[in-house]
Amino acid sequence: MLGAKKNLAKNSLIYAIFTILQKGFAFFLIPLYTTQLSTEEYGMLGIIMAAIPFFVLLAGLSIRGSTAYYYYEYKDKDPAYLRTLWGTSFTFILVSSGILIILLWASKAFLMQHIFPNVAFFPYMFLALISVFTQPAYFYYQSILKAKQQAKAAGFLDFLYFVLIVGLTIVLILGFNFKAEGALLALAFSNIVFFLYTVYRISGEIDFGIRKEPLQIVLKYSLPIVPHNLSSWAMNLSDRLILNSLATLSVVAIFDIGAQLGKLINIVTLGVNSAYSPWFFEQVKTNTNHKQLIVDVTGKIVLAYIVFGIGISWFSPEFLVLISKTDYHSAYTVVPFVAFAFVANGFYYSFSNVFFLEKTKHLPLITISGAAINIAFNFALIPSYGIIGAAMACLISKIVFVVIAYIFSQRLVYIPYKTKQITVQFLFGLAIALAPLWLQDFLMARISFYLTLAIKAMLFLILCAALFWSSRRMVLDYLYRRLR
Repeated sequence: MLGAKKNLAKNSLIYAIFTILQKGFAFFLIPLYTTQLSTEEYGMLGIIMAAIPFFVLLAGLSIRGSTAYYYYEYKDKDPAYLRTLWGTSFTFILVSSGILIILLWASKAFLMQHIFPNVAFFPYMFLALISVFTQPAYFYYQSILKAKQQAKAAGFLDFLYFVLIVGLTIVLILGFNFKAEGALLALAFSNIVFFLYTVYRISGEIDFGIRKEPLQIVLKYSLPIVPHNLSSWAMNLSDRLILNSLATLSVVAIFDIGAQLGKLINIVTLGVNSAYSPWFFEQVKTNTNHKQLIVDVTGKIVLAYIVFGIGISWFSPEFLVLISKTDYHSAYTVVPFVAFAFVANGFYYSFSNVFFLEKTKHLPLITISGAAINIAFNFALIPSYGIIGAAMACLISKIVFVVIAYIFSQRLVYIPYKTKQITVQFLFGLAIALAPLWLQDFLMARISFYLTLAIKAMLFLILCAALFWSSRRMVLDYLYRRLR
């Protein structure tokens, strides 16, 4: 059991570090965008950057979600069949990506008029389509590395990928005076490079071609997951599209800045989940006491998410003052809602793996419901509350989605999570995180910027110390066993 915890902790740390470094480099682009791009240009870029992952997931048909499961199913029993199955999956992803690009190109007039108004197809959406075609292949190769728990290789490769994107973006915008198209060109070029690298590297691990039986197995597993994987990106895209249609691209830009800050917690949850998912499957298949182990690990992980969400919410006003123009400073009002939406999503990651134990038929209903609730709340709240309405819709719909998904997951595989404790911690953390909405103007009007920052830092350290003290025995015992 201890070895399993060590393995999860090690891989989680590697994935989290490299993911944070990736997003950290990308994060430096925010001051670049807010100084070199108009709010209209940044708003347009925000919409396109939200649309690309949505179409990439649609092109990939969630096939990469099956990689870890079938790896543990066949790696020892039938490695030759695993090679064939992966080859069928990869080849089919290339075909489906090509078909989607053709369909999007054929319908570009409708899309640009009704879905993406105020966004030009050339060069913006054209460059986006290049990324839509090339990204799914690279993401599938990454899923193979993570299934094998090759955390260092996967993390370092992702790190290089984002360094290339960020470096090219800076060069194109600062050196060649590109605007929004510079960021999209950098992304497209980087995706082409890593697409070619993927084809070269993966050719030694798979047999190219589409075989009927492996394809049926993979699609039976993956297709029900498509709505599940699309739902979060559909929510992410819908608020920007609705803000664009009901307000302006400038409003979209301010919301996007705040949402990016709030989603810093998602960097951590994704990094941890990259290791957690294959670890979960391994525990289910090999550990007779896996339920209690999963409960213990999940409780620790969710509490860490809550603390991180509070920190992001508290320090976002000062961070925005340091990195952006005055026009963007109000974006901090969005941060607590978005941050805790993704804290809730982090808990979802911990229990949602049961849906992938070949019991994925429940996912479409759950995820479609979540997306519908999000869109409904966006239409209801955005006209009256603007970006705050979009942020509230994000939080409310995410909580409803997580509750529905949790109920279904427990019916499939009962795991005695400490839901009452997690709920109390979540609500308490959210209340603390919302403090800047009421206190920020008061603090800034009466005391200096740096004194405000110091007070927040002191209070946050006290909070962290209190949380550590309340669970000191568990933490010290865990550290002792790891270092022994």
